Amino acid sequence: MKFLLTQVLFLLFLPSFLVLEAQVWVPTGTESRRASALQFDAGGSSFQKDYYGYFSPNFTYNHGNNFGYSFSLPINALAVDKEPLQIDSKAGKIREMDYNSKNDYSRVLNYISYGTYNQQIPGKVTYSAYTGKMVDGYIGHGTIVNKYQSSSRFDSYNPGVMADLNTDYVGVQYFANSVVNFEVNAARVYIKPLAIGKSILSLFDKSSDLVYLMNLRGNVLDESGRLSVEEEAGSEESKAKKTEETRKKEIRPYSKDSRMELVDNDPWYNRLTIGYTRAWDRAAPVQMSYNTNGSPVTEKNLDNPKTTQVTRASVEGMDIEYRLLNLPFVEFIPYLDVNKIKGLDGAQGTHYGSIFRLGTKDLNIILKPEFRQMTANYAPMYFDSFYEVERFQKFPISAPLRPKYDYLENQSNAKVTGYYHTIYVNFYHLGFEFAVEDYGLKGNKRVFAAAYIPLGSSFLMSFYYTKKGYESQGKAFELDNNTQAAAEISKSFGPIVLRLQNYRKYYLDSSEKSFISIDEIRFLVSGGISF
Repeated sequence: MKFLLTQVLFLLFLPSFLVLEAQVWVPTGTESRRASALQFDAGGSSFQKDYYGYFSPNFTYNHGNNFGYSFSLPINALAVDKEPLQIDSKAGKIREMDYNSKNDYSRVLNYISYGTYNQQIPGKVTYSAYTGKMVDGYIGHGTIVNKYQSSSRFDSYNPGVMADLNTDYVGVQYFANSVVNFEVNAARVYIKPLAIGKSILSLFDKSSDLVYLMNLRGNVLDESGRLSVEEEAGSEESKAKKTEETRKKEIRPYSKDSRMELVDNDPWYNRLTIGYTRAWDRAAPVQMSYNTNGSPVTEKNLDNPKTTQVTRASVEGMDIEYRLLNLPFVEFIPYLDVNKIKGLDGAQGTHYGSIFRLGTKDLNIILKPEFRQMTANYAPMYFDSFYEVERFQKFPISAPLRPKYDYLENQSNAKVTGYYHTIYVNFYHLGFEFAVEDYGLKGNKRVFAAAYIPLGSSFLMSFYYTKKGYESQGKAFELDNNTQAAAEISKSFGPIVLRLQNYRKYYLDSSEKSFISIDEIRFLVSGGISF
């Protein structure tokens, strides 16, 4: 893993004219829906010093621009088994952890998607629904649910859910970590009070009523079904103009933080948003079951450690933001989130943040500094990239297992201050993201780095790297059990694509009495037909 990440970083600076097929990470807000195709991935992989043959047929189909789905059937077949030998070891044996629980069979689902999440179009009702592989699940400003990865473990796969509905006045967002069992859920409801007030006042404004009635008259037929004289004269010209405007101004979310897409239609009364969020783990582990040797008892056909006590871990909060500036070259949005963990003594946190964009859609930098004041028993971004593991074992990882909720339950409510700062750099189709978190205490730092780099028309590379719970900045990029990452380099040769992939994820190792982070390296040949 360390070698591949080094090579990726080195290649960032190589001048090359080669298209990216990788999807291990894409800039937030980038459309990642695949083209309609029947494809295959075939090759070999290395995992825990054993070697596997890898094959995965893939089917993707899009019904227009809004609805699409993608399925695959990834299979790892044992080729070379090195010491220690697996039970019932033989060539061609399917890797046991891949399909030994009901959740694992959802690996066939890449995604089912309708609409675009977090899309707001003035004057229209927008909605979306997505279920599938998730690498950046979030709600609101991301102070409770942020960068959630539903597939951060080799031995367990959970296709997540994200859905929303947006209007000019109110909206709702929904998140779930798994469409199979819905263990972790979150919902946010927001209102735009100034827009609501403006609409109410317009009911009593005669001039507004007149304009409104004139607009109605221009959009209806008379009793005989005929257009008005004004409409008859300019209907064709008007239709052509509207079609051209629609083609030029397709309003899609540019970023989960920026509202650049609304620059041309963002009145002052539409900029204030107040939201309420509640997120919960309906069966958060509190106490674990152990064997006499101290190793965790594993639930049969579930790949999870067995629990002896669970509880409902619930986080709720209020948020407010106002877009002070939203111009073609500059944007500024201050926000405030106040959250608390229910059931824990005084566990609360306040997030003071802002979003600052400088530049256009094709070339810009977005800064998102966020300062935090909280109690020691509060966890910002409670549901994050590591939660699929952390619900059983807190970070930094150490044996034996200790659930996150149990750890926080035994902390004081002393005051803690810190920050979580993020920077995005977008240069046409290239995207970079970097974030760092620190509270000045032992073992509570976090780093995130990612890049999406298409070079020319046939060469692409992307990667992300994140680590949580390290003690000093000098250890931020040391690979250990607190690290999660992925990288891919791909090169097209006509209809064939060669791929080198490295995934660093977790799996439960009973012999080590904890989750461990390890690498899987794949070399693949991909091809197929588009339609």
